[in-house]
Order: sequence, then C-alpha cells, then structure tokens
Amino acid sequence: MYSKHCDNLREIEGAIKLVESDLRRYISTEQESKVYKYTKILSYLVTCWSEVRILKLTYEDNAFTQSEIGIIINSGTLAFKWKNALKIAVCKAYNINPTVDFVSQLPFTPKNRYLEIHHLIESDLLPSIELRNRIAHGQWKYAFTTDLKNANTQLTGQLRQENIVKLQLKRKLLTGLSFLIHDLIISEATFDRDFDKNYKLIEENKRNLHKRDYTSYKTKMVEKYQRGKLKKKENLQA
Repeated sequence: MYSKHCDNLREIEGAIKLVESDLRRYISTEQESKVYKYTKILSYLVTCWSEVRILKLTYEDNAFTQSEIGIIINSGTLAFKWKNALKIAVCKAYNINPTVDFVSQLPFTPKNRYLEIHHLIESDLLPSIELRNRIAHGQWKYAFTTDLKNANTQLTGQLRQENIVKLQLKRKLLTGLSFLIHDLIISEATFDRDFDKNYKLIEENKRNLHKRDYTSYKTKMVEKYQRGKLKKKENLQA
C-alpha cells in the first residue's frame, strides 16, 4: 500500500507542476480568466495532495500498527485523518493511552508541541479542505451554504482570494507538518532534537503566507515577460 500511495503522490505532484507552469504563463500574459480557472484547479490539487500525503505517512514502514492504520483511514474527514495520526503518534511516543484525556497527561513541552501542531491542522488545513469541497461541487465563482439555499459570503471571498503564492506556501506548510508527525512516529529522540529546527521552517512559511503579496508577484512576472518580449524583438531586428 505504501508504494501505491507514493505512486499516487508522484502523479499528483506532476499534475501540480503542469498546472503551475500554465498558471505562471497566464499570470505573465495577464489572461485573468484563465488565471482564475487554473487557480481553482491548483487549489483542488493541493488539497488532494494533502490527502495522499497523510495516507503515505500512515503506511510508512514501522509507523503504525494495522489497528492504528484502520483508525486513521476510517476517520471520515481529511482533517480527522491528520488529527488522529498526530494523536496516535503522540500517545505512542509518550506511552499514553489514547482513549483517555491524553493531553493533560503530557509533560509541559510535549503538550505545547502537540497543541501547536494541532493548531496548524485547524488553521491551515481545514480552510483548504472546505474550499476543495466547494470547488469539487462546482462552486467556482460563488460558494453556498451547506443546504445550498444561500450564498456563503465568507467562503466566496476565500475562493476569490486564492492564488499561486498562497497555495505554494500551503504545500510547504503541510510538508513541514508531515515531517513533524513522521519524526514523532519514528523516534521520540529525533522529534525532540529536530522540533525547533523543523517548526522554525513552518513558522517562516506561515509568516510568508501572510506577508507575501500576490500583486507584487504578478507585477514581477508581467515585467519579466515584457522584458523577454522586448529582448526577442531586439534580437530579430539586429
């Protein structure tokens, strides 16, 4: 199963690269209608990637028992898959029964680390899942409430604010999250040793997610394209 999930992950990553390549071209040439459509495709693929990423992690050698794998893959939602993988990994590492209030039994530092990682799932993965579900149901321009009776203004705004910069940074965040859980599963010592370094990278990506400006990115891409056109014209005239 592990190798199959690896194959699926490679295929999705290949698709992401293709879509990103086309999307960058449309941004450079200011084809806004195509930019909007390809951004929705990229948003969908990034969340699909996060689903396969947690399945790959679940089936890694010596990571989880068959019983634990069953709990994770039968968790229902994608967010619960990530949360249960984290919960089981923490309980295994610190020898705590996962059926009790395990958070209160964690030592101070591991507890804070767990809560930080859990918060990452809540704040950075859940919104992406919600948008993916809307896109999958054809809500590309307007998102609706669950009963489909009214427009969902908040989600509609989020749909329209998605862009390549945010989506690339989200992938980096989720990659860092998977590394943290992987280290926790494989070796408590490795997790403790590398946590600050790995979490620092996640924090940097989170800051970039809020600081990096798509408008500036777009301006640079357009200017680069225009310079290329001018240089090509000059070469033809030489």
